[in-house]
Amino acid sequence: MHGPMFEWDDARHFLAVHRKGSLSSAAKQLGVNQSTVGRRLLTLEERLGAKLFFRTRDGYRIAPAGERLLPHAERMEDEATAITREIAGQETTLTGNVCVTAGDLFGARVITPLLVELHARYPEIDLELDADNRMRSLSKREADIAVRITEKVADAGVIARKVADFGNAAYASKDYLAARGRPRGDDWAGHDFIGFSEPLRHLVESRWIEERAVRGRVVFRAKATLAHLVVTQAGLGIAMLPCYAADAEHDLVRLTPPSQFINHSVWLVVHEDMRHAARIRACVDFLAGRLRAQSRSLRGRS
Repeated sequence: MHGPMFEWDDARHFLAVHRKGSLSSAAKQLGVNQSTVGRRLLTLEERLGAKLFFRTRDGYRIAPAGERLLPHAERMEDEATAITREIAGQETTLTGNVCVTAGDLFGARVITPLLVELHARYPEIDLELDADNRMRSLSKREADIAVRITEKVADAGVIARKVADFGNAAYASKDYLAARGRPRGDDWAGHDFIGFSEPLRHLVESRWIEERAVRGRVVFRAKATLAHLVVTQAGLGIAMLPCYAADAEHDLVRLTPPSQFINHSVWLVVHEDMRHAARIRACVDFLAGRLRAQSRSLRGRS
């Protein structure tokens, strides 16, 4: 006699409730109404003969039976996603959707203009930009192409291609320097700085700021590089900014020479199952070529 079947559609609903913590949020993610999710969950629990979640005032909290089910549901999700990638990776036409993920400022200032050019060359490809500093998962199809400022990639089964380097330097606004004076050599005493908030305090740029702010003051912190740029232009203090963005702002002055830049590499990352899809390959090749062509300005050497 066969036991109760657990299918992929069951896993989708189970995982959505677990990750979102409520029926309404799970329904929104799945594109169905709340009553459908509640009915599916109740039916699943009755079929399995086990309580999968505790209903609390704060939402749905996974029960011991749900904990045992979780790794199996996640493996089903991985397999379903792999099937989707495998089919999509066989496409040979330059049509369809391509989602590119990049950091907030790099995505806005560097990648967005390139996507405009890319659309002109391949008008049948629909483009999406996810300009966010959070790391998107390529294996879960959260994006098709990732522009990352690190060679270390958490995803399994991805291919990373180095395409450029870019430099970071210390900048301040002309108004700030007129009011507070320009630092002389390595003497940064008494100056105000723009720092990084958690979880970015480990960055080399953050350590550079903190070391020099020992005899000064960090007056503003943010995770977003775009916020650093805006408040530096407003005259709040000295920040470590990417040259590709700060050099384009005429009200900002570079305070450190190229020998003291903090340099990073730019990588284009795709999942190995998608690398042969024509639209992905065309987009990666185009972005790689255009980023290499901008290498001097990205490095702050223009």
